[in-house]
Amino acid sequence: MNSVNEAPRVPSQDILVVDDEQSVRDYLCEALGHLGHRVQTANDGLEAVDKVKEGRFSIVITDIVMPRMDGMELIRHLGQDLKGISVIAITGHSMSYQYTDVVAAGASDFIVKPFTINELEAKLNRVLRERRLLDELHQLAVKDPLTGLFNRRKFIEVARQEATRSLRYKHPLCLFFADIDHFKEYNDAHGHQAGDDLLFQFAGVMASLIRENVDSAYRLGGDEFAVLLPCLTGDTALQVAGRIIQAYNKLHFAPTSLSIGIAQYRQKTGDIDQDIEDMVRRSDRALYHAKHSLGGNEVYFEEESL
Repeated sequence: MNSVNEAPRVPSQDILVVDDEQSVRDYLCEALGHLGHRVQTANDGLEAVDKVKEGRFSIVITDIVMPRMDGMELIRHLGQDLKGISVIAITGHSMSYQYTDVVAAGASDFIVKPFTINELEAKLNRVLRERRLLDELHQLAVKDPLTGLFNRRKFIEVARQEATRSLRYKHPLCLFFADIDHFKEYNDAHGHQAGDDLLFQFAGVMASLIRENVDSAYRLGGDEFAVLLPCLTGDTALQVAGRIIQAYNKLHFAPTSLSIGIAQYRQKTGDIDQDIEDMVRRSDRALYHAKHSLGGNEVYFEEESL
């Protein structure tokens, strides 16, 4: 292995080095630290599993031959139970393990001792490029391309997560359904490009008035939007909805206005998916009431959820 003599080239990562040899752990800590990464170590696979559960590692660099739990077992465990971590396997026993076997077990890449820091850095670069590509593909799969908000697929995923938290921690969860009144008239009068601009600007207003990293906004399709708001009571949810309507009206997209229907998650059947469907139905019913019974430009909280 060569000495370290190059500046950081990749974004800083949280890396766990797993090897039963102290000298290897020390060397990799020094080398990876010089490359700008945050590094912790483990002596074997069992210790690594404990540390991964406690930390937030993006990459694990592990030896193959180790006592208690070896590298192959660790790779399989990470792939089954702790997804989202990339693994680079290291071994001096190049004839005992084939590259395809290690990758088939779940590793992202494989490097054979002795190796240079340039080789290790190249492997890290390749793994990070792969992680960025996968993240970009995931974002494309869950985001609406026009507004940048999450899409219906992501809504279903997050609704399950938030409903589970709501039950576990006994905090409220509210759902907004929002719809732009007279959107078709505006679109017909001004064209689809103007309609797209309206949707884009409304999405920005809505995103700016909800809590970052707590609430989440979605475009469900057309001019239909939703917001999940954990830990908000009905009264507070009504206040947030009122501010969103006021901010939308300041955009001056006449003759359009905004209607919002709200419902709160309730445990009724014991089945989370069915109870989410019930919350969605009540939010949709509240939105219909705001648009048609109250004439639009209104917010209505479904009575059953009060």
